[in-house]
Amino acid sequence: MDPQLRAIRQAAREKFLQANAPKPSKAAVADSALPEFLAHLPPERLQQSIGSLLADAPPEPPPKRAKPSPDVVVIPKERTEEIQALLRQPAPKEFRVLSWNIDGLDEVGGAQALMQRCLAVAKEVAIQRPAAVLLQEVIPPALELLASPKVLGGTYEVVVPKDPPLPYYVAILLDKQRLRALEPPSTAAFPGTQMGRQLLSVAAKVLDAEAPPVVIATAHLESTKDHGVERKRQLLQCLRFLRSELGRAVSGGRVGAAMLGGDLNLRDEEVKAVQKELGDGSGLCDAWVACGSPENERWTWDTSANTNIGASFVCKTRFDRLFFLSDWSLSSPKARGMAIASGKAKAKAKAKDLFQKAEAVPCDGWRPTSFALLGKAKVPGLGRFPSDHWGILTSWAWSEAPQAPEPAAAATSAEAKAKGFGLKPSDGEGAIDLD
Repeated sequence: MDPQLRAIRQAAREKFLQANAPKPSKAAVADSALPEFLAHLPPERLQQSIGSLLADAPPEPPPKRAKPSPDVVVIPKERTEEIQALLRQPAPKEFRVLSWNIDGLDEVGGAQALMQRCLAVAKEVAIQRPAAVLLQEVIPPALELLASPKVLGGTYEVVVPKDPPLPYYVAILLDKQRLRALEPPSTAAFPGTQMGRQLLSVAAKVLDAEAPPVVIATAHLESTKDHGVERKRQLLQCLRFLRSELGRAVSGGRVGAAMLGGDLNLRDEEVKAVQKELGDGSGLCDAWVACGSPENERWTWDTSANTNIGASFVCKTRFDRLFFLSDWSLSSPKARGMAIASGKAKAKAKAKDLFQKAEAVPCDGWRPTSFALLGKAKVPGLGRFPSDHWGILTSWAWSEAPQAPEPAAAATSAEAKAKGFGLKPSDGEGAIDLD
């Protein structure tokens, strides 16, 4: 073939192949160009976006944080540090007992709100430093938080019922430095309960006082007005238990006082009926009444002041009470003379007659010296109170019987005799409030 013709055919063939060859992808073009264009860049720079390679490009925004799950409870470190700082302060010398229904069943605001309310309860405990704390309506997440070493667990020992049948129950916290349990705690069932209610108790020695041991008990008696019959049975069982405990021999001596504190859901007519069944001279006392029945510390469940349940009605009750029995309540005219008064007028008459006729009888034993309500401040940032109940805080003292006064110095008037008990003849205080 003519060489010139061969050259023309070869050129035509190459032109045809070039025109019909597949075009390279953009990625292939980029790959072929990158080594030559970016050969001077380190490998880590090559992993960044193209914009970051430009000197005048704005910095990339930080990656967005994932929103926390609503099921994750965030506990503010500053709140637990505040509680720990309060617990490091010297404890009060007096023996204090706090009882509080902490409303663990309140679901408003979910787990985060429950955490905030529990921390508010813990802060009140850290401020007041009661030797014993009686809690009702406790649920496992609340108790887990309160018992944490970063909250109250480093200072308080937690006592709970044996096999509580419902997811809410009662608990007792004992200050490890001031109370020592003398025996395992006791759990007594209420045979007729439909709400899984129990009586929890523990015998303990007060370590910083030369005083006999005490039995501390708590219960959450049957709720609602419709269950009054069962509630009276439960109260009777509890008060008989206190009777059986006073004077009982334990490793630290004989029990000098037995007390029951809790959300007892009581109406005054129910207390009156139980007191009648127990009979005269029982020596059982109501701490609020024994401390002078302070009117501003009376109502422990008050919908006019506590807005947690959002009630459209006003209801003021004394659901939360602390009953006790001690050597003092058995021997003191103050306690003995008014244990079965049926109302204010009768109580005043009996008080006046008592102080006119009875000589002051020296007595010793445990007795309450103050009664106060707490938890009346709303939780910061939540706008709700720690609970729909106020807590009841009592202070206690123990002393031996004073020496009888000299005859010449003995009080002769009813007013002087009343003063010996810290009362006026017209105070009309009773061991159990029945109004």
